[in-house]
Amino acid sequence: MFRTPREAGIVLRSLREESGLSRAALAQKSGVSMRWLLSFENGKPSVDMSKVMDVFSALGYGFDVVADPAGVPTAEVGDST
Repeated sequence: MFRTPREAGIVLRSLREESGLSRAALAQKSGVSMRWLLSFENGKPSVDMSKVMDVFSALGYGFDVVADPAGVPTAEVGDST
């Protein structure tokens, strides 16, 4: 679960590392540049949402928007299988 671009980047990096993919391999698999992927993993606040969805999808994950107990909408990443 994440609320900020920085948290989203941390989640993505963790999932990428767990999958054993290098940045170069994930960038190629998801159709984004290595520079873009590095920026996203480092928490760049403005990114193209379609690219965000593409890189998570390339790792086999999708998004759910859920309400957290504090009433603030959050994004949750879940296995898409």
